[in-house]
Amino acid sequence: MKRRIFFLFFALVLFAQPSFSANRFYGLTRKFNSIVYDNYGRKVLPGYAIGVSFIDLKTNYRVSVRGSKVFPAASIIKIPVMAYLFYASDHKLLNLGSRIRFLEADKLPGAGVLQWLRPNKYTMWSLCRLMISVSDNTATRLLVRRAGKANINSYCKKIGLKNTRILDETALVEMPRPTYNRTTPNDIANLLLRIQRGPASFSKSARKDMIGFMRNQKYIFGIPRVLPNGFFCANKTGNLTNVLHDSAIVYSKRGTYVLVVFTKGFKRDRDARLVINRVSSAVAGYYR
Repeated sequence: MKRRIFFLFFALVLFAQPSFSANRFYGLTRKFNSIVYDNYGRKVLPGYAIGVSFIDLKTNYRVSVRGSKVFPAASIIKIPVMAYLFYASDHKLLNLGSRIRFLEADKLPGAGVLQWLRPNKYTMWSLCRLMISVSDNTATRLLVRRAGKANINSYCKKIGLKNTRILDETALVEMPRPTYNRTTPNDIANLLLRIQRGPASFSKSARKDMIGFMRNQKYIFGIPRVLPNGFFCANKTGNLTNVLHDSAIVYSKRGTYVLVVFTKGFKRDRDARLVINRVSSAVAGYYR
């Protein structure tokens, strides 16, 4: 009887202990909450919002604060576009080596280099690289037209990105127009997790290309800016009027993680960038 009581007591103690991941990331939810729900006073417009989603790849430990909130996607939508293109290539639904001609009428303002170049033909692979590495809006339009919005949205639904939808091939339409692109921090975090983990979702070469595009993209004002020495990341940003996002796969000696930070309603991009920096610093501290 005493032996049975001892084992019962041991089991209660064992299962009452927090998991390794909970111990390691103790306080992270509180830190996220303090940033997301801070008082930003005159820096923000009515209805402002911050959303954060974090995943540790080794333990699959997750923290989400307003991660299921739908935001205007801005150029973050280019990640699902890229993912569909490589998925379709892996499944022989399209050929990324095929060429697309762009004309003067295809050129879009904002981010990118094609708007300054003469009309020419480019492979879909090259356009995808431009879409991510310099967030080229013209390249995005050409790729979405070729791939089809319905196909991209069907793919997003298939892999569980329930709140991600591309309605605008330019990635420039803003609220309150109803055709703005939309997604959530959790959806993008799960997609980046899928890209990083790879084999069941993408070929080795597809993963190498996608992560390579993000590692070489030029906008590093957010998550990468405050990472300690020895860290590196593959990221993609998004920016519209009063909208600023960053999303990244971050690599360190102590582990790899996915971090997504969305902001909406900050009057100045500088203040939104500082929020993204704060979240990135808070997470990186657990991997030093």
